[in-house]
Amino acid sequence: MLNIGAKIKELRKEQKMTLAQVAGDRITKGMLSLIENGKAQPSMESLQHIAKQLNIDVSELMQTEDHHQIKKLYREVEKKRLALSKFYGEKNFNEKVIELHDTILPFVENGSLKGTTFEEVRIYDAYLSLRYYAKMDLSVKPFVKLVKMYEQVHAYSKILSTFDRMAVIQFLERNYTEALNYLFEGEKYIEKYGDLIDDLEKLDLYYNITVVSAAINDDEQVERYIETAFTLSKEKKLFYRLNEFYRFLFLIHCSKEEGEKAFYYLKKMRAFVEIMEEPAETVMEQILTLSYTNQIEKDYEKTIATRYERIDIPGGIFTNIFFNGEYAYAYYMLGRYEDALTHLKDIEISSNNQHPIDLAIMYRAFAVRALCQFMLGDKENAKRDVLYATDGVKDFKITKEIQFILDAHKKIME
Repeated sequence: MLNIGAKIKELRKEQKMTLAQVAGDRITKGMLSLIENGKAQPSMESLQHIAKQLNIDVSELMQTEDHHQIKKLYREVEKKRLALSKFYGEKNFNEKVIELHDTILPFVENGSLKGTTFEEVRIYDAYLSLRYYAKMDLSVKPFVKLVKMYEQVHAYSKILSTFDRMAVIQFLERNYTEALNYLFEGEKYIEKYGDLIDDLEKLDLYYNITVVSAAINDDEQVERYIETAFTLSKEKKLFYRLNEFYRFLFLIHCSKEEGEKAFYYLKKMRAFVEIMEEPAETVMEQILTLSYTNQIEKDYEKTIATRYERIDIPGGIFTNIFFNGEYAYAYYMLGRYEDALTHLKDIEISSNNQHPIDLAIMYRAFAVRALCQFMLGDKENAKRDVLYATDGVKDFKITKEIQFILDAHKKIME
């Protein structure tokens, strides 16, 4: 039911304004008080004046109580959704997800989220995401409907983020071709709506195409979309995701032992780290420096001598396998098998890293451990680790890291 007076009163109090401030010089405080308490009906001229004083559109005062509830829910959901990131990886993360899901559920069940406003679509978006996080529905299908809903409310940038989401779902299942197809569908909307789509959303899409293309070793496509992203970044003077693009180019050239190109992008990353002073980026630069020393310079003594002060970052425990993997690789190449094993005692594959490039590097650590065990006469554990590593990369195309694993398998299992 429409209650304009109550809505005016609530908005006035939210903005901490007095009756006199809202009344201004067009209506009296007494009249405004009567309107707020439902004892007088304002004219359209008065409503327009009140809306102007409250710095809102007059249409907001004409909205129904149902819509008012939706806007209130929208603010609550967005606030809690943002806060969820702080609990990611914590024991109570799933509990927080379910709690927010149950807040939205009644509005889904009573048909309030029709998709006629941006707020309704955003709440429904959150609902679908929460169901995915809680493993209630791990399919892509619900998000297909969301694309049309965002288009209907002219939220074109959110269309791209929805296609990104669908691609990630497929990517985590290692359905790389399907993931790329969703991203290419998203790219069509860039052609359709152009400048109506936020540039950062475009860069997200190009980055994800790069990630998935790298997963299937399509280096030509990787470089093409990185160039597209760089062109947009230079044109609009954006730094968003630049370092992540540099990282992919570094890993590709490092894996091919193209030292000059790899070092060029390593320098780019170092410059970026100096400017941003972001702990996570610093850690990544350190890991890739060790990789460069091992794979390009092949100076294993230098790798061992290069030690970094520990930097605490969210999920940092999973960076250990990358650091320890590089140190252990250097020790193995120097024939110092026992030293290598001391770095590989408690390694594990991170569930957060599902990209073939990351996985190949992590599984290589298990192959290094297997080779060291084999050289020290522990053939049983060597076979266990090398079989685990080989099985982990069996669906990936051959890279230098994967070839190392396959060669270790051949040596140990013969």
